Amino acid sequence: MNKGLKITSRSPVFNKTDMGDYVLIIGKNATDIFKYYNVEEMHGLNRADAQAEEVDMTTPKKGDQGNGVYLYGLTNYDPKDKKLTAKDPYKPFLFLNMGTLKRYNEYEQNTAVMHETMHMSILLNNWNIKDKEEEAITYAEDEANKIIKKLKSSKLIK
Repeated sequence: MNKGLKITSRSPVFNKTDMGDYVLIIGKNATDIFKYYNVEEMHGLNRADAQAEEVDMTTPKKGDQGNGVYLYGLTNYDPKDKKLTAKDPYKPFLFLNMGTLKRYNEYEQNTAVMHETMHMSILLNNWNIKDKEEEAITYAEDEANKIIKKLKSSKLIK
């Protein structure tokens, strides 16, 4: 097991790892993040739309892309963190949907993880990385490497 990457919760649906500044939640499908937090809606997304594995372009609603969401990952505040503090007991989360992520090739998987860790780095810097761009990117790279190593050692990705 990797140092500092102790799985703190495991269920048939997801596992959770405390990464220090945030929690990593790995699910089997896009609805698992809603199941984890026991909510129907958060951050402008809802569980019903997340049930679609791909964005359905056949029946677009007014002004959007269809009646589903494409969700390989999601990074945001804990939905109970009403003051957006990003601190214990409401650490922000980085969610990975392995049902979708496993369809990608190795490079796309790594890029997807880096994409989410960059969101986390920006969130943890209160959305302001001016004059700390290098530090924010380095943090995201380091966290991406930790997550990729964890996913590979758990045989979730190649």
